[in-house]
Parts: sequence; structure tokens; C-alpha cells
Amino acid sequence: MRKSITPQRLAERICGRLDRKAADKAEGLMELLREALLDVRESAIASARAVCLEIAEDEAERSRRVGATPAQQTALTIAARIRRRHVEI
Repeated sequence: MRKSITPQRLAERICGRLDRKAADKAEGLMELLREALLDVRESAIASARAVCLEIAEDEAERSRRVGATPAQQTALTIAARIRRRHVEI
């Protein structure tokens, strides 16, 4: 199994490739990498949320066209409300 890449491990690798002592530059580099990883994580979560909601809306809309039940109508309404409140477009 692969080891997870941590900001510390990545900073050490970068310092090694640049022929710099990890102790000299690693702390600042680790902080930059932590911030970047948080940004990437937040973006990935937002993207996954948007895709899931699109799928839910598409399925609810498809069900509506073929004679949706009240429960399916409710699911469509909930998905639309979640999108408006929690997904930036």
C-alpha cells in the first residue's frame, strides 16, 4: 500500500531535489503545502457535492417526466434547495 504524502514528506523531497537542507527551508515550505492541500481538498469536496446534486436533480427530473411520486417531487425540491444554499456556481 502506498504511503500518503504529507506536507512534511513533500517538503523534504522538494528540498532534496533542490539540494537544500530540509531543516533550513522545510518549515516554510510545509506551511505553503498545507495551505495548498487545504485549498485542493475544499475544491474537491465542492466539486463532488455539485456533481452529486446534479445527479440527484437529473434523476428527480427524469422521474418527474415519467410520473413522479410525491416522494420524488420532495427529493427534487430538497436537492434544489441544497444547491442554492451550499453550492457556489
